[in-house]
Amino acid sequence: MKGQPSISAVYRLAAPDTPPDDIEQWGRIERLRRAAWRDAGVIAVSPNELPEPLAGQIKSWAEDAYGKSRKG
Repeated sequence: MKGQPSISAVYRLAAPDTPPDDIEQWGRIERLRRAAWRDAGVIAVSPNELPEPLAGQIKSWAEDAYGKSRKG
């Protein structure tokens, strides 16, 4: 309204009231993985998706190079 102070956009940065939808989150990650492959030739996989012993070796290398994962 005219003469009223505007509401700051900082309030839009707060955590949402509802938790994120798991399917929506999965779809977002899958889109990013596909784009990484198409655009940069980068393969993004979870160690859980890899067969042993490759999963353990990749996880060990990543921990040495980048530190421990927050997801374990």
